Amino acid sequence: MTQRKLKIGIDVGGTFTHAVAIDVTRTELVGKAVVPTTHGSEEGVAAGVVQSMLRLLEEAAISPDEVVLIAHSTTQATNALLEGDVAKVGVLGLGSGASGLRARREANVGRVELGPGAFLETTFRYLDVTGGLDEAKAAALIDELIAGGAKAIVAAEPFSVDRPENENRVVALAQERGVPATATAGLTQLYGLRMRTLTAVINASMLPIMIETANRTADAVARSGIDAPLMVMRSDGGIMDIDAMRQRPILTMLSGPAAGVAAALMYERITNGIFVEVGGTSSDICLIRNGRPEIKAAEIGGRRLFVRTLDVRTVGVAGGSVPRVRRGKLFDVGPRSAHIAGLEYESFTEDLGDVECALMRPKPGDPEDYLALRRGGDITHALTPTGASNLLGLSEGYGRGHAASIQSAFEAAGRYFGTSAKAVATRMLELGAARVAPVVKRLVAEHKIAATDLVMVGGGGGAEAVVPFTARSLGMEFKIARHAEVISAIGVALGILQDSVERTLLHPTESELLALRREAFDRVARMGADPETIEVHVEIDRRERRVRATASGSPQLRTKDLSGPRPGEDELRAIAAGPLGVGETEVSSLGSRDSWLRTFTAERRARVFFGLFRVWRMPATVLDAEGVVRYVTKDAFAVATKAEDAEGQLSELIERYTTWGDGGLVVPEVQLVKPHQIVDLSGLGEANQLLALASAELAALDAADPVTILVIPRS
Repeated sequence: MTQRKLKIGIDVGGTFTHAVAIDVTRTELVGKAVVPTTHGSEEGVAAGVVQSMLRLLEEAAISPDEVVLIAHSTTQATNALLEGDVAKVGVLGLGSGASGLRARREANVGRVELGPGAFLETTFRYLDVTGGLDEAKAAALIDELIAGGAKAIVAAEPFSVDRPENENRVVALAQERGVPATATAGLTQLYGLRMRTLTAVINASMLPIMIETANRTADAVARSGIDAPLMVMRSDGGIMDIDAMRQRPILTMLSGPAAGVAAALMYERITNGIFVEVGGTSSDICLIRNGRPEIKAAEIGGRRLFVRTLDVRTVGVAGGSVPRVRRGKLFDVGPRSAHIAGLEYESFTEDLGDVECALMRPKPGDPEDYLALRRGGDITHALTPTGASNLLGLSEGYGRGHAASIQSAFEAAGRYFGTSAKAVATRMLELGAARVAPVVKRLVAEHKIAATDLVMVGGGGGAEAVVPFTARSLGMEFKIARHAEVISAIGVALGILQDSVERTLLHPTESELLALRREAFDRVARMGADPETIEVHVEIDRRERRVRATASGSPQLRTKDLSGPRPGEDELRAIAAGPLGVGETEVSSLGSRDSWLRTFTAERRARVFFGLFRVWRMPATVLDAEGVVRYVTKDAFAVATKAEDAEGQLSELIERYTTWGDGGLVVPEVQLVKPHQIVDLSGLGEANQLLALASAELAALDAADPVTILVIPRS
């Protein structure tokens, strides 16, 4: 019997820590366990990570040698910033001449506001490095910073992205004194000393507590007998090894929602959709396009950082939100929840019995307009969207509660409002949808997508209380994720290894782009990613004058391990027809039928210019062998070829579909479909850049390997 290969994912939440085991061969959940999050333990949340893992091994009968990877999320960085539980940071500015004046001005960031009432304290010293770094003087200044209360050090010098030696030496001097340190150029290769220093200061402030947590977690896992890589969730949806977390804990900041999005991508295999993760108090919303979540720059205290996070919008409505009353009518739900108000859920209480409705104030200073349930003289239970979804027959999974208790609660609400129990439940879910729907509308409008072209996917224990009504109000299809209550832990287990490199380049040459691509590739390869799985996406931001290369890969090449039935040719054609907007008989297959990735195209007529004219469009979609849609475009020119001929044909296609715009030549968007990968070249804006990176991607293929070129004209 073949031994299973299992990934363990552990999601550290505010109340509970969930652990799951995923069979990487079939992407199936084989076990799950939960323990209370161990905030009060001497080992901190690391204790809960190990406790949940050990319980999972026991309850799911998992042998330690079956585990090939352990990954966990962490709220510690985010909580430390929100609560101001961070270390004082000493900044040593370096410079000479005019750059010295700049270092004194821009590297001295002062007191940093993290949020309402939360601040990060810094202290500053300056060292003139004209003629080179004087290590004795640098050491003396570091000692002064430490004596002034600094628990971590930042080295900041203008243009250190080009000459990092001085910053690196200061970091080494601090570490020799047992103090963690960060070089600004060690976090980002972008110019902009003020923002680079601020990013480094935030990172350094978390180093003491995060290094301690990382060490405790690694030691505890080692003692458990599991010999597998230990990874941590990043804020951009990828994972990184524990050593990277010890150096760059800032990359775990705001990573809570990232785990759920990773599950939507890797477990539910969503290509184009809105993922809504619904907890008890709030819901997180993220847009996924062509298998990629939208990304944005992180902010702290209203100031941007050189850190990328998922573009997640949070709304204060969820499965435990408490309804509110004005002039005898329901007018809102939330933002207070049963958990915050100290109330129990009506739906999860066995034999609730007779209750009556009463208004209450969840927290001092809150308005006394929240509707709750009085039982035996005391206000003890909440009327929740979770209960409402149960009453209306929408809850079939984790959120399913005790029918008699739910009926009793909503009948009491019906008497209070002079209407039926179902009318109250319907109104509550409508109000919840009214909070979420505008956020979804803004999100899709910003990215110029029609909501009806997307599917809404619900995750989290409260998904059934929010997603169905919201999707229907927007005319969208929806689905509730499998094992929605542990979707974040699943996302942690399936998270891909990821890292990115950014540089300020005014006019990037082909050699500079290739070097940046190689650096990103090598970073992920060093973490343990199988080189055959590594994909590198290079994009050029002309407005910001920066280039970014993001590499991602998996420790195992999943496509080689899959077994079991797969869709036949007719079924694949039918699946492809849906996003193409045509009948399955109108769909054509391009290229080899033996490849893991398959391209399907069609032709259809579309009206343009207010319906006055009709034009032919060639939509295309790429499916994998399991029938999962991996890429969709409404209009493309597609060519199936071989690797040895692809570069020449691509050159001809780029020339043919390049147009003139207000700013000059506009090259088309290009996607290369290799046998196992889609190479996204859409971030490049010049023909020579496209051809250089395409050549690098094609070099690893055999001459006869099939390749499909998708060229999408830009408007």
